[in-house]
Amino acid sequence: MSPVAPSIARLLQRPEPERRLGPFLLIEPLGRGGFAPVWLARERYGGTELRTAAVKLFALDARGPDPGGPDPSPAAVLRRRGVIEEARLLCQVEHPSVVRFYALPVDEEHGVIGLAMEHVAGVSLDRTLAARGTLPVAETLALGIAIASALAAVHRAGLVHRDVKPANIVDAAGVYKLIDFGIAAADAPIGRAPSALGEPERARLADLPRALERSCGAALAGILSGRAGSTTAPTDALGPVCGTLGYIDPVILATRAPPAPESDLYALGATLFECLTGRVPAALPTRAATGEAPALSGEILDGRARPPPLLEVVPGAPRSLARLIDALLSPDRRDRPASAEPVAIALEQIRGELSGGERTLPPESVGPFRGLGRFNEADRDVYFGRRSDIAATVEMLRCRGVVALVGPSGSGKSSLARAGVLPAVGEGALGAWPPWWDRAVAEPGADPRAAVIAALSPFVPRAAELLPEEIVAALTARVQAEERGLVLLLDQLEELATVASPRGREFTVALLCRLAEHAIPGVRVVVTARRDWLDPLLALGPLGKVLVRGSVLIEPISELTWVAVLDQALAAYGYALEDDALKEELTAELREAASAMPLVQFALTELWDKRDTLNRKVTRAGLRAIGGVAGALERHADATLRALAAERPGAAEAARALLLALTTPQGTRATRARAELARSAGPAGEEALEAFERARLIVAGEGGVTLAHESLILRWERLRAWVAEAREDRLLAEELDRDAARWRAAPREAPLWRGRRLAFGEALRRRDDVRISQSAAAFLEASRRAERRAALLAAGAVAAVVLASAGFGVAYLREVRAREAEVLAALRKEQASRELAEEQTRNVQKAQDRIDQLLRELADSPTKEAVLALQEQIRRRAGAAEAAPAPRGPVAPPPPAAPAPRDEPAGPAPVAGAPPGLRVETDWAEGNPPPARPSAPPRPALDVETTW
Repeated sequence: MSPVAPSIARLLQRPEPERRLGPFLLIEPLGRGGFAPVWLARERYGGTELRTAAVKLFALDARGPDPGGPDPSPAAVLRRRGVIEEARLLCQVEHPSVVRFYALPVDEEHGVIGLAMEHVAGVSLDRTLAARGTLPVAETLALGIAIASALAAVHRAGLVHRDVKPANIVDAAGVYKLIDFGIAAADAPIGRAPSALGEPERARLADLPRALERSCGAALAGILSGRAGSTTAPTDALGPVCGTLGYIDPVILATRAPPAPESDLYALGATLFECLTGRVPAALPTRAATGEAPALSGEILDGRARPPPLLEVVPGAPRSLARLIDALLSPDRRDRPASAEPVAIALEQIRGELSGGERTLPPESVGPFRGLGRFNEADRDVYFGRRSDIAATVEMLRCRGVVALVGPSGSGKSSLARAGVLPAVGEGALGAWPPWWDRAVAEPGADPRAAVIAALSPFVPRAAELLPEEIVAALTARVQAEERGLVLLLDQLEELATVASPRGREFTVALLCRLAEHAIPGVRVVVTARRDWLDPLLALGPLGKVLVRGSVLIEPISELTWVAVLDQALAAYGYALEDDALKEELTAELREAASAMPLVQFALTELWDKRDTLNRKVTRAGLRAIGGVAGALERHADATLRALAAERPGAAEAARALLLALTTPQGTRATRARAELARSAGPAGEEALEAFERARLIVAGEGGVTLAHESLILRWERLRAWVAEAREDRLLAEELDRDAARWRAAPREAPLWRGRRLAFGEALRRRDDVRISQSAAAFLEASRRAERRAALLAAGAVAAVVLASAGFGVAYLREVRAREAEVLAALRKEQASRELAEEQTRNVQKAQDRIDQLLRELADSPTKEAVLALQEQIRRRAGAAEAAPAPRGPVAPPPPAAPAPRDEPAGPAPVAGAPPGLRVETDWAEGNPPPARPSAPPRPALDVETTW
């Protein structure tokens, strides 16, 4: 046994109760892959055991060329990150033929990480071959399809299995599963720098004993180190060999190149070779004459020689299968198939040929792309890129009676169901019984009951007369009696919520729920539904639970997958891209438009039409001619519309009416009969319809005419704008049609339109851009007549009321006039009061104005200094008057002096020297007043009064 890393050895040496990695208790070893042992474990939480699992152990401590020696270099950190990242990617791989991964338990203290995966209960292929020797061709093909499809999913995740062999393929109840994945970063050592190491020489291996056939890991590296003919240094210095001797890619053994997807394809070829021959390709035949023991050819192991052709070993093998296996076993990786997916498709083709249904590719004029159309069963050999989704749907169908493919519009659900799932079921992907499967396809449309009945009628007699439960019973009886299964595809299930009649919807929902109650052997249903219409579908009673339990989510394929699809599709017809630069240019354009799958399909279809048939190349000139990937669809649609408008006046309006008739107000496609389109689009509509059909924008089917794909509504700006503009009117017209239908069915019970609704309906009737049906027009007319009758009845009622009240008219008039007089008197009184109030207001305003004037005058009155100066001037004038001679003649006696006011203080005494008869009074004095003069005779007073 090859040594393991010290950290793993320390973990495994613990007592069993302590031999734990996270919640996983390691019980016993199951095997070994490279340096990584695999142990059976129980996942426990507390005292509860959840499940058993297989745990593959990897060391997080770095090691150098010596597996037991630590390497403290910084590369140890990178290696640690690589282990965790690669294990994380493995946990994201989902495929029914790939063992499920549970968790990544990590023991940081001891430096161990575990990859916990499903413990598959079944029989490994190596034990089956040991017991039976070889497998029949049919079993080999089934095994090859399953493993090739699983490898396609693994490689798409950017991973490589690295050890595909019979021991790692388990038959679990009829399902082949690929187990025991390796992690490249965990097995890769950290050795010397490449500059010091130099380029490795190509090893030349000698023949090896047959006993070493299944050597692997470190043991294999040691064996090869001593037997490499021209290798000067031990080959193990370049790292451990990935894989098992006999299944290892010769490029790895000769040059120690890292494993690649092509390495897994070589191992798959070796496994298929062994299933048909009983030995690995490198095993030399036994020489009975000489008695020599069988050996392994060193020349085949290191790639110096090709393995023997399969037909030389098994002459009766199918030639197409022999060619495929020989290509897988080519020593040169460039001569092997490009990827695992075309291998799975080729194996399915071979199985179909052997079952009597030999298929051929569609004609080259049709090509590998379908534009805005969908792939059908006849196109399955050019339907690439969906192997994982097909396998996931088939796996779901094993345990569910109804499976829903749910995804966004344009994600390829219909093509996946028609060209992938249905053919796989028909070829026995669900098991050996029933041995034959019939396929039926229906689209709900306006009457889903009629559509389903039409699809089931070839298999169920008098299906139109049966209830849903009776149809289910008839299908069950048919399977038992005829041993023929039936898978029904109900495409575009969202039409149940958009255009389906209530009666048809109820029937279809009841049928689907009956079929989903139990997975009836030999009866399966696949439905497709847009993700944005999932909520209305979930609201349809028990159908919601059916869809949730059996849903497979479908996403648009990525740009890298588109590149692979393009390569495979061109190679199927012997074409290739002009050069690598064109491939890079296309990859860049696909990166921007990858999610719009119909757009990409249409652009690739246009590009195929521009191919160079002479040199069998797809050219850059063709890509320029279509205007690139992103704008190809819109340019094509606009060019068709412009050409139509130029040929005939009024054609643009007819085209608008035609295209709107093929859509719903909710923005989905609708299927219409040609007669209905003629009424909607008018006389020019037929010509527009033919033009759009020639341009592959409109397709005709059994149910009528519809748009080639819903992406036209999303990606063609003009049509999207038309749908948005007419949405409100079309919703009103749709409501009008529904009410008109109810009115025609029950004229006395259905309510008619009135008021504003009737006005809107009549306005809609007068418009030209939205046409209403004859029944809707009759409904509006009946509503108008009813409203007129209601108006006449209302007018009659008013007249009756007037006549009935005529006897009370005179008295009522008198009372009214009396009340009018009272009101007039009150108004006059109120007017007089108002005039008086206005007069008082004017008087108050005048008084206020006078007060304001007095205040302004007071502000302009003389100051104290001015008054004193005036008094001084008066004194001087009085002194001048005393000096003048007395007047002649008698002097009249002076009048009596006026008494001083009581409430005012006495004024100052007369000033000394003042002339007789002049008196100055002030209410203030400077300093002390002058002394009184009692002896002075009285004089006439001249009063000058100031008030401060």
